Amino acid sequence: MNDNLATSHAREPLAMANAGTHEAVFELIQQLLPAPARVLDVAAGQGAFSVKLRDLGHDVQALDFSRDNWKADDVPLLLADLDTDFASEFPESEKQFDALVAIEIIEHLENPFRFVRECAKLLKPGGLLFLTTPNVEAVSSRLMFLYTGRLSGFGAYETVRPAHITPIFKWKLDMMLAEAKLEIVHESYNRVVAASNGTVKPAIAAMIGKLLGPIVKGEKGGEGRIVVAKSYK
Repeated sequence: MNDNLATSHAREPLAMANAGTHEAVFELIQQLLPAPARVLDVAAGQGAFSVKLRDLGHDVQALDFSRDNWKADDVPLLLADLDTDFASEFPESEKQFDALVAIEIIEHLENPFRFVRECAKLLKPGGLLFLTTPNVEAVSSRLMFLYTGRLSGFGAYETVRPAHITPIFKWKLDMMLAEAKLEIVHESYNRVVAASNGTVKPAIAAMIGKLLGPIVKGEKGGEGRIVVAKSYK
């Protein structure tokens, strides 16, 4: 590989979300958001999803707390602390996005209620918020808590700042969205854990999970929750 090609690959933005999450949200974007639309990619990381949105024909603005990981040089990036009133960073005339995308960020924040309110401020009436977070109510998460005292996605190494610090239960997310005048129009799950890799502990966990699935209450879908909510302000 020559130096120019190596440099090009080094600058290519990579997804910083769990496997399959970008793909699932991208499919929903294609279904629910006709191009061209004005979209804000919140906590954009290296810019991998921003590039996907741009390539669909959308007018994309990215938002993150740091430029350190940014690689999508042709997408405008605004810096803001997402644990603050970040909507105030935008002029009033620009608070009219057709959609916001917030992939795997809300569980990193100290005040998810404020975060959702700030997202709502930036949406125009009828605008869509695409949001994902670990499903801490999944059967696999409940088994993990029973055994370790920790929820799925919130293990000892996953909760070191600035990583996962705020578990988001469905009842809590529903409350956040309703208080911000956002109505859920789609909810789904991905990364379903139903099998094992052939070793003993995962095999036992998978078997127990299948037995408990029909019995336990709550949101028993896959390990990742994906929500689309519409602004009705």
